[in-house]
Amino acid sequence: MKIFNKNIIFLFLATLLVACVDIYDPKLTSDKLRLVVEAQFTTKLDYQYVYLTYDAPYNSEGNNFKNLVNRAKVKITDDQGKVFEFYDEIEPNNQIKTREGYNYRSVNKIKAELGRKYKLTVEVLDGRKYESSLESPVPVTKIDKVNIEFRELGRPSKVVGEFLVSIDTKDSPASKDFYKWDTYHVKQINYCREWYIFGQGGAVTESYVDKCCEPCYEKVKFDDAFQLANDRLINGNSIIRQHVATVPFDNNTPYYMVINQYSLTEAAYKFWNAIKEQSKNSGGLFDATPKSIRGNMKNVNDPTEEVLGIFYVSDVFEHQINVERNRSTPKPVIVEPYSLGWIKTTQCFPCQESFNRTKIKPAGFLF
Repeated sequence: MKIFNKNIIFLFLATLLVACVDIYDPKLTSDKLRLVVEAQFTTKLDYQYVYLTYDAPYNSEGNNFKNLVNRAKVKITDDQGKVFEFYDEIEPNNQIKTREGYNYRSVNKIKAELGRKYKLTVEVLDGRKYESSLESPVPVTKIDKVNIEFRELGRPSKVVGEFLVSIDTKDSPASKDFYKWDTYHVKQINYCREWYIFGQGGAVTESYVDKCCEPCYEKVKFDDAFQLANDRLINGNSIIRQHVATVPFDNNTPYYMVINQYSLTEAAYKFWNAIKEQSKNSGGLFDATPKSIRGNMKNVNDPTEEVLGIFYVSDVFEHQINVERNRSTPKPVIVEPYSLGWIKTTQCFPCQESFNRTKIKPAGFLF
C-alpha cells in the first residue's frame, strides 16, 4: 500500500511539473539574416573555395539556400600582402554548376604555404565588411597505410555490398594535433554536356547529352562526409583504422579515390566537432540550436553582429588509391548513366577545365 501511495504521489508531481514547463526559447539576439561563412584554404594546389549564405532568422521557416550571397567581394590576403581573389560568376569561375551566389572559387589553382598567415575578407553589396582572424596552417603527418574491408549488405538495398576504407597514420609527439579527413572519387566520363528543349510553361520536353571529344575526368566529392580525430588519448602513437570513406559495390571497375588528411587548429577542430555533433541532434530539449555555431569571422564595424561559420587554413597530405571491385560474388547492381529519358547525340563537346573536371589523367588512375 505504501508503494502504491508513493507511485500516486510521483505521478501527481510529474503531471504538475509538466504543466508548469514552458516551451524553451533560447532568445537568440538577432531577428535578421546572419552571414554564414565556410571557407577553406589549404597547402594543396587546387581551386580553393569560400561558401557564403545568409542564415534564416531564428524560428523562421526560411530555407538557408534561398538566401545566397551574390556579388560579394571576397579575397584572402597573406601576411606579406599577397592577395587571392574569389568570384561567384560563371565565366571566371570555371563553369561552376550553380546559380550566382554561394560558391566562390579562386580563378586559378592556388595554395597556402607553411609559415604564412592568412586572413579572409568579405564585403557584401550593402557595404558591410567582414574579416577573419589571422590563420596559419599546422604541419600534418602522412598517411602510412590504407585498409579496405568488404561488407556484404542484406536485402533490400540499392547495392549488394560496400567497401569500408580506413587509414593508419603516426601522430607527432611534439605537438597537440587535430585531424580532419575527407575523400573524393574521380571517374572518367563519356558525356561532357547536358542540354534541353523547353516547351510551353518552361517544362522540359527533350533532354540531350553530347559525348566528350577527348578523355575527360570528373571529381565527385561528398562535401558533407568528413571524419575528425584528436591525439588526446594517443599522443605520439599511431591512429589505427580511422574510417574515412565507404565505397559502393555498384560496378566491377576500379574505384579511384583521393583521401585528404588535414591538420586543424584546436579552434577549427572544436568548430567542426560542434557541426558533427549538431548533425546528430535528435530534437531533444537540450540539443544545440541549429545553425547557431560561431567561428572566427566578425563584422569590422559592428563586433556585436552575429556571424556564423569559419575560415580555416590547413596543411594537407593527399593519398590516391584504387579500390579493386572485381569480385565474382555477389554481383554488383550496375546502373548506366543517361540510360532512361536521355537522347544521345552524334556530336561531341570538349572537356572544359574546371575545379571538378580535367583532361589530365590522374596519377595512378587504372580505368
